[in-house]
Amino acid sequence: MNTKKIMMGLGLAATSVFTPFTFAKDVLTSTPVTYMLSEQLMQGTGVETTYLPPKRYGIERLVNWFAGKGQQQVIKAGQEATVAITLGAIWHLDPTYVYARQGNVRLIEIDASQAISPRAQGVAALTLEDGETSKYAWLNPTNLIRMAAIVGDDLQKVYPQHQVKIEKNQQALMLQVRELINLQQDVIFEKEIDSVVLLNESLEDFASGNQLFVVDRQFKPELEWSEVEKHSLKAQFEQDKTLWLVTNKRPSKMLNALIPQDRILQIDVIDRWGSKGIKIEDSLARWRL
Repeated sequence: MNTKKIMMGLGLAATSVFTPFTFAKDVLTSTPVTYMLSEQLMQGTGVETTYLPPKRYGIERLVNWFAGKGQQQVIKAGQEATVAITLGAIWHLDPTYVYARQGNVRLIEIDASQAISPRAQGVAALTLEDGETSKYAWLNPTNLIRMAAIVGDDLQKVYPQHQVKIEKNQQALMLQVRELINLQQDVIFEKEIDSVVLLNESLEDFASGNQLFVVDRQFKPELEWSEVEKHSLKAQFEQDKTLWLVTNKRPSKMLNALIPQDRILQIDVIDRWGSKGIKIEDSLARWRL
């Protein structure tokens, strides 16, 4: 009877290793961009990366999930992990390391947004109107190169036995990001996108990274727009035929009624795993326009 229980326990343990979004052996993370970086850099090493939160949860909901339903899961994951990759420098409330460390005080934090070193190489962080730092630095593709360098350098130190492989993966990822930058610029040039109106604060990094001139910002939910605001937005696009609207959501019927569809650019802000996830064979797909 005891033997049977032991075998059942081993079976459950084996299942947990190979089931997505369960407990990790090596690297823990909580955002699609840090998962992408870890998976690409550690390809061919056998080191596993686990994405901790539920697929449907966006970055704005993670703090509550870690403090509530996810707390015990994360602590247990921390017991078997070596590294937690965070965005702590630009997202001070990033809960990944804080909670996972409760299961393993020896857990190593790698901050993808700023190197934890005397030189402290970091991403180009934006300060928003309210004085807070934008969390969406990954929408500026140039920042992805810096993130890859920061995470790659640290992973080589944590896993010196895989140093050559990680370095090779890092160089390949940086090349892919440079190709992405060229592709984005080609689309922006072809569509003649220069001046824009932003519909969400998360798009600030995208606009800055692509050197777009922000004419206006309308961050209120559409349901709260007054008739005056609707008329003003429509008038802006009637008066300036080169103006584009950039949104992080599928354009609504109301928005399409106010603005020509061929002057609306929808951006995936990659703030959650969602239905698309991160495809290892095409890890930058969601960054393409």
